[in-house]
Amino acid sequence: MRQFSILLVFVVAFGGAAVLYEQESRKVKGVLSQITDLQAKLGDMQAEINRLNAELEAVKLADRRRPNLNTIASRVLKNAPAEPSAPASQPPSGTRSRGLVAGDVTTTGPAIRANKSESDDSEWARPTVDAEAYEVQSEADTPIADPYQ
Repeated sequence: MRQFSILLVFVVAFGGAAVLYEQESRKVKGVLSQITDLQAKLGDMQAEINRLNAELEAVKLADRRRPNLNTIASRVLKNAPAEPSAPASQPPSGTRSRGLVAGDVTTTGPAIRANKSESDDSEWARPTVDAEAYEVQSEADTPIADPYQ
């Protein structure tokens, strides 16, 4: 009987140790799976960082080739003269102002006139002809004095 009690103590002791080992083993497996998940997330983040760094380098390279609007504006402000130029109300002499003129808003007469008040035998009333035929016609009608000869 004494052996039975010793055997019972060993079974209870080993059983308790096995239960404790199983619990701790589950905890360790949980921690290991969390570590694996974190390593995967870390790899994803590292890939994203590499992609963003490459994109940043591409933008910097493109900016060196073609400056953005802020760079252009700062260059213009640096190169702008200190005193203002001529007043905007007076256009520079020799140039036409960009404002509206009467010809821009008034209507013109029709291109084809209904009444033929002009002489039909005038040079402008005839149909168009080739240059050689026109020279022959004009020489036949009246000679034109060339002021440059």
